[in-house]
Formats: sequence, C-alpha cells, structure tokens
Amino acid sequence: MRVLAQGHLKPEEIARLTPADPDARIPVHLALRMLDGAVALTGDPDVGFRAALEANAGEYDLLEYLATSSATIGETVPLLNRFVRLLNDGLEIALERQAGRATLRFASRVPLSRAAADFQLAAFYRGFAPRLEGTHPEVWLMHEPPEDLAAAQRALPHAAIRFRAPYDAILFDESLLAETIPQADPKLHELLLRFAEERVRDMPLGESLAERVRECLAGELAGGDPSAEHVARELHMSRRTLVRRLEQEGTCFKAILDDLRSVLARRYLAQESAAIGQVAELLGFSDPAAFTRAFRRWCQQSPSAYRRAQRTGTVSSVAN
Repeated sequence: MRVLAQGHLKPEEIARLTPADPDARIPVHLALRMLDGAVALTGDPDVGFRAALEANAGEYDLLEYLATSSATIGETVPLLNRFVRLLNDGLEIALERQAGRATLRFASRVPLSRAAADFQLAAFYRGFAPRLEGTHPEVWLMHEPPEDLAAAQRALPHAAIRFRAPYDAILFDESLLAETIPQADPKLHELLLRFAEERVRDMPLGESLAERVRECLAGELAGGDPSAEHVARELHMSRRTLVRRLEQEGTCFKAILDDLRSVLARRYLAQESAAIGQVAELLGFSDPAAFTRAFRRWCQQSPSAYRRAQRTGTVSSVAN
C-alpha cells in the first residue's frame, strides 16, 4: 500500500490508510485512487496486470481459503458472490450458463480505471488458471486494447482476451464447474464458512455516505441530474442532512463531484473514440469550454494535450 501511495498521497493520508490493524479496510474509491496514482507515477499502464502477477497464494485471506476448501469449483461461485464483501464492497459476481459455457460476470458499483479492471479480472482468473488450461477460457475487458499485449498475456495464461467487450467477465467450459478441488476439506470448509458469516455480520452495514454519493453521481453525470438536491432525494434525505453528514466524513458534495469527474475525464480521454465534446457531455458539463477549464485545473494541461501525451507515452503529474 505504501509503495502505491508514495509520492501520490499526502503523508497524513498514507498514515490514515495504513493502520496497525491488519483487518482494517479502506474505501473503494481511495484504493482506486492509489492504483491510478501508481500508473501516473510509474508511467506503466499495465500496473494492474503486473500487480496480479505479484500476488501469492493466501493473499486473498478468508475468501481464498473458503474457495479452495470447497468440494467443487461450481460450489466456489456462490461463495465468491456471497462473501466478496470481505475483499471489496463495490464488486458483484454473477454466474451465467449458456450453450455449455459458464460466464463469471464482474460488475462494479463504482467506475473502474483500466488498472483496477485489469487487476480485478487477472487476480480472479489466476486463482483458477491451473484448471482453466484446455477449457478454452476467455477474458473479456470493456476497455480499449493496450498497445502492447505482453503484460496481459502473461497475467492471463491460456486465455483468449477480448477488449471492448460489453462487460468484464471470465468465460470457460461449463464442465469445469463439476471438477473436484484437490484441497477440499469438508470440516475445515464448514469452520471457515461460519467464520466468514461472522466476519460479514460484524462488518459495517454499508459504505460511507461519500461512496454512496459518488456511486449515485456516476449514474447521473451523462444526461441526468448531478445536483446535490437530486442526490439527496435519491438517498432519501434532505440536502441539509446530506451536507452535514458529508462534513462529518471530512468531505463535501462539490469535492466528490469534482474528483469523480477528474478520474472519469482521464479515463475517457484515454479512449481514442471519444471526442472531447462527447467527454464533456458524459461528465455533465454545459459545454466543452467549461470542461476544458476544469481539466486544466485538475491536470495543468488541456484535454487535447493530455490525450496527445497518453498517445505518445508521455506521463505528466496529475493533481487530485
């Protein structure tokens, strides 16, 4: 965590995000911010794939041991969906079966950067990788294809990789779901299952209000109503209550909206297919000029200059 944060977050922010308690959790949007910071600091757009390659057995803690102690691979899927909160509050996993193929669909309740999507899919894929060989696996990613596929191919062995996909997913032969897991241990599994249920029960009931506001705004920017009044109504509270509770969390509505637009702007501009005027509309700006002024404040350069730098591989510092 400190490696990703170094040079990107203020010292007091790093201290807050690295508490002594190993079970402490950080908000999803801050974890994503750190990944974006790692990309900016290293100039490496493949940070997500490389991070997945560095993960070792056991690093996914209780959820991993629950999966590996299950009787079959098929039994692990409902467990992943049921207890994924132990790792990530913003992720949902669904299993679909059609024409002999199984599809694990990954949906995030918060917008993901390319690095985050790459890490998420590659980390889960690599947990099944030894079993996936020979099952014609595919990995679908919604973002644009990278210029160099080497990191993706190393992180996703044996897989056919599809970019510009309609959703993020891992696909494989349905027959794999019936295969037994060598480490299966019914007694240990039952014990871990009870422990996982206790852990989930003891977790906070929901995300912070700031995260809920961010998620609500993400669905309102393009053609919706990204106003404090509207978001307050969507969250079933008055605008005054919204302001007060956000202040208690150390933030405000304008800061959340500004940060979300900043993150999404850089993500959209990295896609060659999106014109600058379209990006302005997607972010809810009244006109491209207003978007350009905001982008200069965020990144100290124009949207077109940022896009050119991305295209040529030049990385500039980004203020958050």
